[in-house]
Parts: sequence; C-alpha cells; structure tokens
Amino acid sequence: NLNDMLEQIERLVLGMRQVTENIAHDLRSPLNRLRSRLEVTLMGEASEVEYRDALLQTIDEASDLLETFNALLNIAQAESGQLEADSKDFNLSALVRNMAELYEPVAEEKSMTLTSDVARGITVYGNKHLMSQALANLLDNAVKYTPEGGNLTLVLREAANRPELIVADSGPGIPAADREQALDRFVRLEASRNSPGSGLGLSLVRAVAQLHCADIELDDNLPGLKVVLRFEEQESQRV
Repeated sequence: NLNDMLEQIERLVLGMRQVTENIAHDLRSPLNRLRSRLEVTLMGEASEVEYRDALLQTIDEASDLLETFNALLNIAQAESGQLEADSKDFNLSALVRNMAELYEPVAEEKSMTLTSDVARGITVYGNKHLMSQALANLLDNAVKYTPEGGNLTLVLREAANRPELIVADSGPGIPAADREQALDRFVRLEASRNSPGSGLGLSLVRAVAQLHCADIELDDNLPGLKVVLRFEEQESQRV
C-alpha cells in the first residue's frame, strides 16, 4: 500500500511537471502573436472593420489556446490516474455507434464513405467522457488527412476475447519509423506541418488507452493509417 501510494504521488508530480513545461514552451509563441496583433492594431488609426477583424482573429486564437490547454490537462490527468475515481462500466458499443452516426454527415461533406461495423453489447471499465474524446480525435484526424472521395472505417469487435476498436482511413498514413514519435505531445510530422492542429490528438488517445489498460497500435491500412485499441479481456453484457 505504501509503495502504491508513493507511485501515485510520483505520477501526479510528474504529470504536473510535464504539463507545466509544455504550457511554458509551446503556448508562449501563440500568446506573443496574439499580443503583437493587438499592439499593431492600436498603434495606428484603424477603421471599425479593421478593429473588428483584429478582435475576431484574437478570439479565434484564444479559443485555440483554450483547446490546447484543456487537452494538456486531460492528458496529464489521464496519465497520472486522477480520473480513475470517475471510472465505471459503460457500453462501448453504444458510444461507438453514436460516434459513427455523428461523423457520417461530416464524411459526406467531403465526399467520403464512412463504414461502421459495431458489435453489440461490449462494455469496458473506464471513463466514458475521455473515451468519447479519444475516439473523436481519431475520427477528426481520419477526416482531416483523407482526401475527398476516400474511405473511413470504424470497427468495434471482440478478438481473442478482447474488445478491439479500429479507426482506419485511406489517407497518406504515417511511415513506420515515425509512428511511435507520432504518439508524443506536440509532434507534427512533416506531412501535417501546414494543417491546423496542436499535435496533441494522438497523445491524448495514448493517454486514454493507458488509463483503460488498452494497447494502442498504429499500422498501415494499405493505403492510409489504421489505429487499433485492444482492451483487456472483460465480461460483456449483450444489449
């Protein structure tokens, strides 16, 4: 019990240290840009339209900063185990079906096809809100990096008595040498440098997977990327 307590304290301190370092390092530049824009706007005589445009851009950047900050906190909490108290059994099948219905019109807007195959009655023990956010991150990435007319696949099944969640796309994928690095915080691979994002999506997915004692694997979908989450063997109730 004493060792468990010390390990928990170490995880909490390490998680707080990491999130503080990341905030200090990676949020400094956007904050400087935000301040510079406001200062430049105030230096000269600007029209009402110009002032309005500057304020709208400032609001957009502030929203991005808040999203990044919240993502960092969620990652730190998941990695440190702070959210274990909110964990309980939840219906993963129902969650995945709802996410499929939510993203079908999003895929249609880009002329994509989203195919889902969701087994019924699979339940897991964990944090439903975080799992929903992790799945949303995976689907967001799949939509973002798949060209128009591509294919997306969402699968939930039991394999070797273990729940298995798969999100696959037909985009450019991630080279095998970069897949482990892609799970780190603030990593933007060369192919995604010019696309919007903070580089925290897959990092949050990995943290949520660890919280749910699930293995995460990035694989080649030939073409595209296939992300697989394999949960521990659990009893399922068919619903």
